[in-house]
Amino acid sequence: MAVAVSFFMLYYYRSNPNALKVGTQAPDVAFETMDGQKFSLSEYKMPVMLVFFNTQTFLSSGIYTELYLRNVPYLKGIDKANRAKLIIVTDGEQKKDIIREKLSDSRYKVLENYIYLSNIKQAVKDYGLSIWPHFFLIDTNKQILYEAKVPSPGIVDDILDRSQ
Repeated sequence: MAVAVSFFMLYYYRSNPNALKVGTQAPDVAFETMDGQKFSLSEYKMPVMLVFFNTQTFLSSGIYTELYLRNVPYLKGIDKANRAKLIIVTDGEQKKDIIREKLSDSRYKVLENYIYLSNIKQAVKDYGLSIWPHFFLIDTNKQILYEAKVPSPGIVDDILDRSQ
């Protein structure tokens, strides 16, 4: 019984039960590009696909990281078609040279040009995250349209099709 309860608690914690829900106003988040340019979520006049990765998940080979790496090309396609901006946020305390080195690994190359730094502690608090990664689809009015541990590209497509 104790093992079952332990697994349930781990599953519950990993599901981000306090993450902001659909219909909630997305808090503004400040970002910095790897080149040092600064901007915020409120500056985007298009839907945003906001992915939170932290140092541990970005540098690990966990199952969720693998699922994201498989989905990123599809999400990048949505970005390139100007349907929604893809922003993958990683820990602002992580050193840029470590991120650049990791992006040189062929496995992580897919993330290049989509990684941004932020005050991750504040963002985690504002978005109600207990573990990472996590995905939010945010509309032009900065309302959350979809949130998930790992996004379903089909669901993202359907929501974007309906919101146009």
